[in-house]
Amino acid sequence: METFNKLAGVRDVTKPLPPPPPPIPHDEPSEQTVSRRASRASLPRDLHRSPSRRSLRSSKHAPSRRSQEQIPPLPQTPHTPGFVTAREASAESEPQQTGRPSITSAGSDEEFEWGPSHPCFPHVNPHCLPDSEEYRNTRVIRVKRDWLVSGDLYPQYQNLYPDILDPLVSDTDFRFLITNLNTRLETIFNPWAVSAWVDAILGVLTGFLWDDFGLTSTKRGIKDLESFIERWNRQKAGESQDVRLIQLRRTGFMSLDFIVPDPGLDSVDADDPHIKE
Repeated sequence: METFNKLAGVRDVTKPLPPPPPPIPHDEPSEQTVSRRASRASLPRDLHRSPSRRSLRSSKHAPSRRSQEQIPPLPQTPHTPGFVTAREASAESEPQQTGRPSITSAGSDEEFEWGPSHPCFPHVNPHCLPDSEEYRNTRVIRVKRDWLVSGDLYPQYQNLYPDILDPLVSDTDFRFLITNLNTRLETIFNPWAVSAWVDAILGVLTGFLWDDFGLTSTKRGIKDLESFIERWNRQKAGESQDVRLIQLRRTGFMSLDFIVPDPGLDSVDADDPHIKE
């Protein structure tokens, strides 16, 4: 029967048809490419413009740039009103097709709007008297907690370097400080650590006298952490750097506060009566 069906050109309906091939997936940008977390926050261009620095690469390629400058530029194409190029059209249609925000070439500076939530924003100093000279001449640069690392299990701080700390705190020094603090905080407050279980068992066996006498690893770790911050402040004072780090218990472990001289950029707090002279 199968041979007869083939000769007659009739398809056997008893056999299921082969499934159609799956559609070819289109190339879409990965989530890692779209949601890229910045590691450095800069001041807005209208507030601060850093001078250009010559590097070894710029001096190495100086002859090639001079040869390119001798070539006459091509004539500019006149712009027609209402004319949209293919690149602009594809850039406008890409967010509608993929449903994801497109990455612009402006960099990570436009990710933060200038204001109290900006990493470089100088806040008023709440760690001194409002009518003191320190309150008028100093500001606070806050490093926020990174809730994506461990949630509220134990405090971790963002490894996002604010450019306003330069040159008081270098990029390398800042990353060393954040890494050291995050490692110590994880060891101190991680509830699943072996030391936390040992402290809990000893606290129950001793009627919580183990906790009252301050013998737990958490309290000993906090004292060691505060000693580390004091040593860091003394080191910066010895280097004649006018910057100071506030103890984490003063901020409730919610932020990392750097006390710096007033850069004169906080226009939001201009109405504060304590700042006016």
